[in-house]
Amino acid sequence: LAACAATEYGTHNDKGEVHSSSSPLEQVLRTQPNLASELNALEIRQVFNRVESPTAAQVTVLESGLMDDSVSAIRTTYQFKFIDEQWNLVDKKAAYKCSRGKNTKTFQTAVCP
Repeated sequence: LAACAATEYGTHNDKGEVHSSSSPLEQVLRTQPNLASELNALEIRQVFNRVESPTAAQVTVLESGLMDDSVSAIRTTYQFKFIDEQWNLVDKKAAYKCSRGKNTKTFQTAVCP
């Protein structure tokens, strides 16, 4: 396990307090509260377009070891933009790695047979 330092998002008021909006990662975790159930492996990665004052972010959730005999993994990618002091979800895409069929090596957007 590895951890990163916490980052404050938002703006400072005249008292130095931060008015923060939910980070992209927090938003993803709220929309998928059951990520840890029925999985052998879970990888979540949050990446920003720059270290200071980021304006774009991507969160990738990789779920594998699923209790599904046709799908071996699901990769969901969330794209965020920082607009009007808040992180806004602008795109979400899912891709599937099939356990059987013609393509079992790479992720595809089509649902597995």
